[in-house]
Amino acid sequence: MKKTPRVLVVEDDNQQARFIQLILTKYTPPFDVQLANDGPVAVELASKEKYDVITLDYNLPSMTGLQVLEQLKKLDIQAPIIMVTGQGDEKIAVQALRNGALDYITKSKEQLNLLPRVLLRAIRENNLAKQLEQSRKRYFDLFHNAVIAIFVVDAETLEIQQMNQSAESLLGISVEEGRQKAFFNLVSPDQQAVIESFFKNIKDSGRATIENLHLLHRDKRVVPTDVSGNLVKSGEQEFVELFVTDIRDKLKMHRQLQLSQQRLLSLFNGITDMICVLDSNYKLLMGNKRYLEFTGNTGKSLMRKQCYETLFARTSPCENCPAFETYKTGESHFIEVYHENRIYQIWTFPMRDLEGRPDFIVEYTKDVTEHKEMEQQLIKAEKLASVGLLSSGIAHELRNPLNIIETARYAIEAELGHSNPEVDKRLKLIKSSIQRSSAIIDNLLQFSRHSKFAKEKVDVAALIKSTMSLLYKEITQQKIQPLLALGDTPRAYINVDSLKQVFLNIIHNAVQAMPNGGELRVRTYTSEDKKSVIVEFKDNGVGIAEEHLQHLFTPFFTTKGPTSGTGLGLYLSYTLVKREGGDIQVRSAVGEGATFTVILPAVAE
Repeated sequence: MKKTPRVLVVEDDNQQARFIQLILTKYTPPFDVQLANDGPVAVELASKEKYDVITLDYNLPSMTGLQVLEQLKKLDIQAPIIMVTGQGDEKIAVQALRNGALDYITKSKEQLNLLPRVLLRAIRENNLAKQLEQSRKRYFDLFHNAVIAIFVVDAETLEIQQMNQSAESLLGISVEEGRQKAFFNLVSPDQQAVIESFFKNIKDSGRATIENLHLLHRDKRVVPTDVSGNLVKSGEQEFVELFVTDIRDKLKMHRQLQLSQQRLLSLFNGITDMICVLDSNYKLLMGNKRYLEFTGNTGKSLMRKQCYETLFARTSPCENCPAFETYKTGESHFIEVYHENRIYQIWTFPMRDLEGRPDFIVEYTKDVTEHKEMEQQLIKAEKLASVGLLSSGIAHELRNPLNIIETARYAIEAELGHSNPEVDKRLKLIKSSIQRSSAIIDNLLQFSRHSKFAKEKVDVAALIKSTMSLLYKEITQQKIQPLLALGDTPRAYINVDSLKQVFLNIIHNAVQAMPNGGELRVRTYTSEDKKSVIVEFKDNGVGIAEEHLQHLFTPFFTTKGPTSGTGLGLYLSYTLVKREGGDIQVRSAVGEGATFTVILPAVAE
């Protein structure tokens, strides 16, 4: 023992008391001994002081040792008590043991010499008993105060032997009620086969778990639980410890998580642009509905590919890949990609881990081809409007000097009277140039302001036929075969003179593009939404170079010689159609001819 044991010796014989004190103080380790010569004195000392052990003589002046023992037990004295009796007092000793004494010893010299060891053993046994009681109490507290429900079930009968407070609260039954039931009776009828298999697994392997087991509350409500069980032995008997967790809150959170996930997935798939998630090796992890549709993949097949493979059929990452830059810097990046005559804008954003590092990459891809085309058309329209205003001002300013030049030319011609053929030839050249310049000025003035003629319902097919007849001679001379496919289309709502000018310009350009003859196919049809009449002019002439396509509708741009065109025909045609709410589009390649598509507003029903 680490500390000096304290002992209270209750003995009315002073000589006997001193003898016992001497034996105990001379022992190694020595005892701290205190003497009491009567029962009341012993009771008072024991109530005030703390002793490790008490020796109690049976024969005391005012009360017997058994009476003192009774008083000490009423005071809940925890120290072990050793009864000291005379020779032949074994019956008294036995009675003392029944009343709470730990041991007894007789008053013989041999027995008293053994007293220190008896006392030390009594102290050790008392300490072990205290530890055992504390352990039992801790187990009791842990068992009954555990936050999860615990059942102790007989392994053979599966009857409940014990259950804690959480189990009572979980099912709304008391311990007494539970002890009258087999655990099967607490399980929903539709899961009896499941619980049978669960207990069989415990008996076979010593432990088992089961998820979402439905237990029945006292009021017939179903309580979803997760259960784990262990097989334990106590002596010859086997028990099953069941640890039952109420998962109602877990299921509720799971449903909320599923709902949130479903909403996010709906939002993810509802985005009309392409979104995907990829790792650092460009491997795709998921893609939204639009991404799968565009790439022709399913969710499973997508995850075996790289992003550059699915989007652009490449064998290596795109140049200046934004995903790589995002992994490298942790910041979002952007590029614009041109692929198969389409323009794609790609943004990448980091999906960070708990440490803030890019874990995955979100890639957002948008097809902006139509947007870019509209943007170019807007820029073109703004340029055309600016050029129109400028042309109008220049035309007015040029008319005066042209009039002066014409007047001077006329005066020279009148004065010379055609006497000099060489001068006459130059004067005629001046006159033709003045007339050509005046025609350009007239066109500019006419098309730089809105037509004064009102819109009307125009029979597009009839107008095409009449326009073709105006150019019949030129068409036949060029050995061009017109092929008309004029469907039953609704009338267009536009100024007829403006539209005639547009058709003349386009047909005339087509004829000039086929110097060795060819075919000019003209067809009409209606748009899917029935709001537009579409006229398509297709020739198989020399075609238009790609670098010239973007300049076709620019004023004064021409690929013809200086005496063959002014570069205003297509510009004026485009301006007229756009002003009336339509559009002109062109497709062409060198050697493959050209297709001009005129889109006109249809007459509303």
